[in-house]
Formats: sequence, C-alpha cells, structure tokens
Amino acid sequence: MNEIMRNHVIAIQGSVSSFHDLAAKKYFGEDVTILECGSFKEVCDKLENNKVDYGIIAIENKVAGSILLNYQLIDTHNLHIIGETYLPIELQLLAKPGTKLGDIREIISHPMALGQSQLFLSSLDNVVVSEFKDTATSAKLVSEDRENKLAVIAGPTVGKTYGLEVVKDNVGDENPNFTRFYILSKGADFDAHPNKGSVTLKTHNHVGGLSDILVVLKEANLNLTKIQSVPIPKNPSSYAFHLDIEFEDKKVFDETISKLAPLVESIKVLGIYKGESLPI
Repeated sequence: MNEIMRNHVIAIQGSVSSFHDLAAKKYFGEDVTILECGSFKEVCDKLENNKVDYGIIAIENKVAGSILLNYQLIDTHNLHIIGETYLPIELQLLAKPGTKLGDIREIISHPMALGQSQLFLSSLDNVVVSEFKDTATSAKLVSEDRENKLAVIAGPTVGKTYGLEVVKDNVGDENPNFTRFYILSKGADFDAHPNKGSVTLKTHNHVGGLSDILVVLKEANLNLTKIQSVPIPKNPSSYAFHLDIEFEDKKVFDETISKLAPLVESIKVLGIYKGESLPI
C-alpha cells in the first residue's frame, strides 16, 4: 500500500470486486474512488484525458501469458508506468445456491479467466463457454439467472459479493497462479528509490540487432526480467520489443539507455519505478 497515493480516482477495467479492483486496492489502499471502465483502452483514454488520477491494467498472467494490446496502449497513449503489483489468482466455478454441475448449460467470464481454466472447461460436455467483459459483471448476470443454468469462473471475493456458491473449487490450470498489473500515470511520478525500468524499442532490420542490445545489458550487469515482442500496428512485418530491466543504480540504467540509443531505430522509457517481489 502506498500512502502518498491515497484518496485518488483510479480507473480499472471491469467492475468492483473484479481482479482489477482487488489489485487497485492492494496497491493504493481501500480509501480510493474506483472508476469502472469497459475496456483497457477506456482506462488509458480516461487517464490521457485527465478524467482520473491513475489507471491499472493487467499486463501478464502466469498461465495465459502477456496481453500484447496493453503494451501498445501504454505507448500510444504516452502513459507512464509508475509501479507494479502481483495478485494471486484463485479461480472457482460459481453459481446460484443449490445449482449442481450437471445443471449448468453456460459458463461466462473474462477471457483471461477462461484462458486460465482450459483443462477444466475441456472436461465438460454440452456446456457453452462465453467471454464477457469482466468476472464481476459476469457474476452479477449469474446471480440474476432465474433458470439456474448459468455459472461464472471467478474469484472468491466475487462469489461473496453476489451471493454465489462454489460449484467446483480450484478450476484454474495451475496453482499457484498470479497476474501482474502495471500502475499507470499521465505524469512521470518517479519513486524515490526505483529499482526497475520498462522500455520499448524498435531494432534495425538486420541480423544480430537484438543480440547487440542484450550484450549491452549484460556488460552493464543489468537483469532483464522480461522481453516481449509486440507487433507494430499497420506494419505487420515489424516488431517492437518491451523490456523490463532491474537495476541497483539508476545512473547505470540511464547510462545504458544512452548506449542503446545508437543501436536501435527508436527507444522510449515507459517508466522507472519500485518493482514488487514475485509471489512464491
């Protein structure tokens, strides 16, 4: 919890009690106003247009992998990454009280939750699986289902909020599982003691372009914790690379970015912040 960032309006993708809501309150504390958004783009739009103070978006899940669109949104909206947080993900099959597994004819949830539950879903017969905008809104629809044929894959908090019961526990493909979220700001709110930087760059189109970058990072003794290729819109043959880099001395990080600049077509620091330890 970051005391200096309390009492602000935070844009999230989804509804109250969703995983984004839980992640926002884990990072900022309970004393915040949550603005619900229907998409990740809407979160970034609200932030870019000064409608909120901060935004939070999921960037990767241990099982489902990275959300490539969100890397693009951060860059194209000129937003800054000012922090990160990890949220343990516990997934349950939830329905109205008294509903049995054999009664269910449709399961709804956010695409990420469904993607993390493929082994369970593939074991079911005669059940339709439908994507919806977030787990909390899906749970609300289930709570209003008069025929008791609808269920949702979501977390325990959602079940308690909407009065649902657990039909089957631990339906996720892997346990423990977690999702990583970026904390976004329109301004560069630098932490006083940062140890992590996020960078996007585009290499020149020649052999060894990426390996040259990795050599510079190795010589600087910087730890590359994430490298993700991201398609460039309207240029399908080209890719940008997103790098998360840990450092002990910000001066070394800054000097390394300066050394990389002549080696690439473009480079942009998306954020310098205090990294959070990976949950075990």
